[in-house]
Amino acid sequence: MSDALHIIAIWTHILGIALWVGPQFFMAFAWVPASRQISDPVARLQAMKTVTRRFAYIGGIGLLLIFIAGMYLITSYRDYYHYDGGFFDIRFGVVFLTKMITLAVMLAVIGFHTFIVGPRLMGLMEARIQGKDVSDVAIHKARMQSMTYSILGLLLTLCIMVMGAMLNTVTFSLR
Repeated sequence: MSDALHIIAIWTHILGIALWVGPQFFMAFAWVPASRQISDPVARLQAMKTVTRRFAYIGGIGLLLIFIAGMYLITSYRDYYHYDGGFFDIRFGVVFLTKMITLAVMLAVIGFHTFIVGPRLMGLMEARIQGKDVSDVAIHKARMQSMTYSILGLLLTLCIMVMGAMLNTVTFSLR
């Protein structure tokens, strides 16, 4: 039963990661370049709002799956690997702590982008559509900030994935 639960938890964790990372790549390399082809600013803004909202739902579900499965995996690792030593006596503890700190930074970056930077960019684009005086410089600056936080979030996510692979490499992490 322990093996089955471990396999289900790892599968669920990987599914959550796919739901979190996949849309990030889609947004960065498919949607953003493709959306520039939409010449009608109202349609473009509406499409952007729809796509980002759906990304938030999918990514949120992914994070929830990551959290649930991760909690099981971290609370059961001692029994699963038959380990009785101290948490930081092996690489597992150090890598896990580093992974959690990186996760906290990534969540802060993504949260800042989701709740501050992204809405600011959308607001500027909407204000321009409504005929308000919004400079190209302001929109460009907001786009660059959005791109910077998106790329940083993706890079942090990829670093977290590397650390996850390290944790699951028993000959490395349990030394």
